[in-house]
Amino acid sequence: MVLGGWWRAALRCTSGAGLYIRWKQGHLRVGNGFWRGSFHGPVGPRGSSQPSSASNPITELDKADAWLLRKAHETGFLSWFRNGLLSTGIGVISYVQSDMGREAAYGFFILGGICVTYGSASYLVSLFILRRTMMLSLATTALNATAVLSVALFWLCAISLYIGRLEVEIVHDDEPEDESSDDDYGGGGGKSEK
Repeated sequence: MVLGGWWRAALRCTSGAGLYIRWKQGHLRVGNGFWRGSFHGPVGPRGSSQPSSASNPITELDKADAWLLRKAHETGFLSWFRNGLLSTGIGVISYVQSDMGREAAYGFFILGGICVTYGSASYLVSLFILRRTMMLSLATTALNATAVLSVALFWLCAISLYIGRLEVEIVHDDEPEDESSDDDYGGGGGKSEK
């Protein structure tokens, strides 16, 4: 099994025990690039301590990479938001189906809220952390953050209004009918007048 042996050898070289053995044998020094998080040595080109971006202009490949990262980032947010909307929609449908569905609907509303909140929060945090990597200006970052926050707030407003309407219907359905209300409207309520 050649492939299994190769994977086993690669795992052995990169595992903690393999690194320790290589360090003990003198093949791996603590000061080399691996322990600093880079196999390429110093930060800049040819051993200089300046960052490589200071001496190299931004290429079309860098711009394409930034665009792809931006689109992958937006796709992650849209996926979480779609799952939140789907869960909310299932909650609405389950509410109108039966009494048992009414109890399950609140669980779906909570699940939808978790998806929308996590998706929005992770998008905003990643947006500000990766702003320079995605080559976004501060104005574009603020616009994207405003759009995400407004969409999440629109969802929150819609679900709050719907749940508020549900609470009004539930309270209205649970109230017993008053017999005295029939008297007020001339129904008589079965009493005879003398």
